[in-house]
Amino acid sequence: MKQFSNAGSRSMTLVMGRGHDDVGFPSPDQIRLSIQQLVSDNDIDKATSLADESLSVYPQNEGVLAISGLVAVVRNDWPRAVELLERLIAVQGDRASEFTRMMYERALNCLGNKLPTDRQTLAGAHATRN
Repeated sequence: MKQFSNAGSRSMTLVMGRGHDDVGFPSPDQIRLSIQQLVSDNDIDKATSLADESLSVYPQNEGVLAISGLVAVVRNDWPRAVELLERLIAVQGDRASEFTRMMYERALNCLGNKLPTDRQTLAGAHATRN
């Protein structure tokens, strides 16, 4: 059993090996909110730990993949960010947002893998206009 603190004095407990339907097990939405609070509090190490634990319980959950990918971006952990964002895009398929695809391309660029796509060119043009 692991405890992760979130906003205030409340804590979140993740129990590995138990189904997500068990009473008291945090939902993906609760996990996302806790990670957001940890990042806001600049407690990136705990956010990373919670993201990793959550992925072992909810490996295909869009919300958990998205927030975990963003934590990897915040850490500049480009290999992990690429992996998680690829998984997210695979799960979402055609529903993957433009933001998700742009973050994936950014992670690839930071990793050193350039994508010679029109999308990348358009994203760069859009950024220079704003």
